[in-house]
Amino acid sequence: MDGIKDIVKLKELVNGAQSLVIATHESPTEDSIGSALAMYLGLASLGKRVSIVCPDQVIVGLSNFIGVDKITRELGNSNFIISLDYVDGSIEKVSYNIEGDKFNLVIENRPGFKPFSEENVSYTHAGATADLIFAVDTIHLGGLKKLYEDNKGLFAGKPVINIDRHANNAQYGQINIVDSSASSTSEIVAQVLSSLGVQLTDDIATNLLNAIFGATDNFRVPNVTAAAFEVAAVCLKVGGKRFGTRPPAVEESPPKENIAPQEDGKDRFSPKGKMPKVQEAPSDWLKPKIFRSSNLS
Repeated sequence: MDGIKDIVKLKELVNGAQSLVIATHESPTEDSIGSALAMYLGLASLGKRVSIVCPDQVIVGLSNFIGVDKITRELGNSNFIISLDYVDGSIEKVSYNIEGDKFNLVIENRPGFKPFSEENVSYTHAGATADLIFAVDTIHLGGLKKLYEDNKGLFAGKPVINIDRHANNAQYGQINIVDSSASSTSEIVAQVLSSLGVQLTDDIATNLLNAIFGATDNFRVPNVTAAAFEVAAVCLKVGGKRFGTRPPAVEESPPKENIAPQEDGKDRFSPKGKMPKVQEAPSDWLKPKIFRSSNLS
């Protein structure tokens, strides 16, 4: 399969979309939430309107991921629906008119049928909208549970980008960026964001870093890859932080008058006489990778 073609097509879809949905599976994990939120922050930085959804409540143990408060359990209710108890043939005509700031829906009853009344009316909201859907760390769409069941029309009518690492992935996307050799989905998400030209911020880096640590059990799983270390290194360079870690304690310096300068004139309590600086990742912070599977012809 042509991975370069996948990336080119993905860029076209993202550039042409305004509203995007990022969905991840039930029973969320560090990898699924961290990679999905990294996608959320990255796509939002491109000026896109992005929503992120998960069918299950995010547990407290995952609450440190940046942007976790943006995750919802519904795809949105953009349509206001008025429902009537209906008997076949009972409606003669439906029309509407606008009077000032009032919209009036007019339902004309057919002669011989019982007129409608307030008791026959109910109101609901339904219908999600999106130009493009990202399914992250999700083996099959059934893993999205109610999100998919209630919005099958949306998933069938809009392009789905499937980003995952599992060997048994169902390859359900228009574009399938699936690499079963990866030790975390976050490694793949990092490649995708880099290919899209997303600038790696410390927030995105923090989400990716902690997702990789969680997915690889602190790099101890047998299938940990070199890519996991590479992505983690880049994330640390730009200021990504581990959850629950503290900066090393700094000992108080002796009074300045008791500090003998080094021969080169630099303070011996400051390594090389300089404070460490957070590096900025290049625009192509990870080299594009040829992904192994796609439905593109």
